[in-house]
Amino acid sequence: MATRLRERNIPLLYGGPRTGRTTYAVFFEDPDRIKIEVVAPLVARAVPAPARVGGQGGGAGGSITATEVITYAGALVVLVGLGILLGTEYEQLGAVGRLGIPGLVAIAALLATRAISGERARARRAQTSLATLAVIAIGFFAGQLQAEILGGPGPRITQLIGYRIILAAALVAAAVAALFLIRLRAGLLAAVLSLSLLVAAFLTLNTQPIPRGWPVEALFLAPGALLVGAAEYGRRQRVVWATEVLAFSGASMAIVTAFFTADNGNLPLQIFGALLALAAFAASVYRSSAGYAIAGGLGLFAFVIDINARYFGSRLWFTVSLVIAGLVLLGIALLLSRLAPRLRR
Repeated sequence: MATRLRERNIPLLYGGPRTGRTTYAVFFEDPDRIKIEVVAPLVARAVPAPARVGGQGGGAGGSITATEVITYAGALVVLVGLGILLGTEYEQLGAVGRLGIPGLVAIAALLATRAISGERARARRAQTSLATLAVIAIGFFAGQLQAEILGGPGPRITQLIGYRIILAAALVAAAVAALFLIRLRAGLLAAVLSLSLLVAAFLTLNTQPIPRGWPVEALFLAPGALLVGAAEYGRRQRVVWATEVLAFSGASMAIVTAFFTADNGNLPLQIFGALLALAAFAASVYRSSAGYAIAGGLGLFAFVIDINARYFGSRLWFTVSLVIAGLVLLGIALLLSRLAPRLRR
């Protein structure tokens, strides 16, 4: 049954067939998104067990294996070591070391990502950690390459030039993260893409004379719309966690900016942020999306607090705003309780 489904390009849930205590099953969805489970009794040696990944037994994609844990730990240790090395021995490394070390880390991570074969969930999770390491190392390399071209360490690189270097590195990292996200469809890569675009927006604000208010909101609205578009594409591809991360990041980026940049009492901008929060909350119901729900719900909570802080100084209005904000959070909890079964699927 699993073979026939794959031949028809129907995605298998949970990474493929699963072995239980007494049954062997495959899960998929029909065109109306109704989950279907085909089950057979598990008889010793009558049904082959799912293929093993990294020498570990068990199901196709359920529990985390030792191979995954070692991969995660190795990627994290390399990343920490790279950051400390560049942070403490920057000038001593010389131009070759400053460029060569992150470049070699990126190449090694890419080769290791390629070496872990398989389409099952476990292999893809291990690939994700290595791909994330490669994205960060490529970002380091891109930024350092610009720094070397501009003169390397020293007073010649001013704060403004430093901002521009990090801006270009963040854009490179975002592009690479987007490419890996299309291939691996992982929530961690979606978070890296979102963070890279957020950093790029902040650094654009530091390098360009952009007045506060609506221009700043437009600056953060653009990457937010891009992330929301990516989330909707992922939803069509039936990708769960990457979609939710992108939905939350894209919506919250524009919503939160509206309140922060309205520090001069720009009421229309504050109302715009509240409308964005309401739109995200409505999208969460329509799309059954926890990402939109959290972004929209917290946006409405922030709106109540923001309006109170700017326009109402009395104790009465402060307590009323807290009650309203608490009710909003309770609404978020109730909505998420309805959405949780979808994420567990």
